[in-house]
Amino acid sequence: MIDIHTHLLPGCDDGSASLDESIEQFKLMIDAGVTDIILTPHYIPEYYDNHYENITSKIMILKSELIKYKIHLNLHRGVEVYLNENSPEIITSEFLYLGNSKYILVETGMNEFPINLNEILYKIVKSGYKPILAHPERYANIIKNPDLAEDFMHRNIYLQVNAGSLLGEYGKRVRNTAWTLLSRGHVHFLASDNHANLHHYSLGIAVREVKDYFNAGYVKLLTVENPGKILLNQNIDMFYSVKQYFIKKSFFANLIKKIIS
Repeated sequence: MIDIHTHLLPGCDDGSASLDESIEQFKLMIDAGVTDIILTPHYIPEYYDNHYENITSKIMILKSELIKYKIHLNLHRGVEVYLNENSPEIITSEFLYLGNSKYILVETGMNEFPINLNEILYKIVKSGYKPILAHPERYANIIKNPDLAEDFMHRNIYLQVNAGSLLGEYGKRVRNTAWTLLSRGHVHFLASDNHANLHHYSLGIAVREVKDYFNAGYVKLLTVENPGKILLNQNIDMFYSVKQYFIKKSFFANLIKKIIS
């Protein structure tokens, strides 16, 4: 698997505070079958100003430490950009993309989308970048109206659901929204959003639950194929038929039971 959303670059944000914390998580990730990790510390002006040079130098240090610990993981540079009106320009000047691709991991306010959100995203897309909205299931606007997820897709915005959301780690409403998006095919990536604050690896657990309702092909699409295309800077289909991944005739009945339980 390839985890495209992690906060495991020590001392950069509200994620891992030390090398030891990161090493503990890396071991759990390897056990779950992870081969590649995109390190995505927050980029929030005046709070977490994780500039290109800063991130690049810290990743080089971390890679050398992994060699000492004999931990075999491929580490890739990235950031999670908190959107504001200056983001379209900052993304270009600070190289705030994932690896060497045109894909950008972005987030915004949880409680209410800013009025100019679509305008900001439009400018980013128009500049040739491919925004990935982190954890759409956690935003109050989408929790209230999951149809907004598809609206983002029509605006050329990809969607990344957190594994912990599927497990109920952010509450029942977020869990229900995450499973709803998954069942509609309104997800392009599953990732951990790992902040080194748990003693388990949520993505490894979540993929096992997903396989109760979908075949292995869906898990592969969201954790291997699409993330792999980011690293190769290849195009990812915005729309796809989720029905091909259903594994049970009583799929909807079973999933609805899960959502309302």
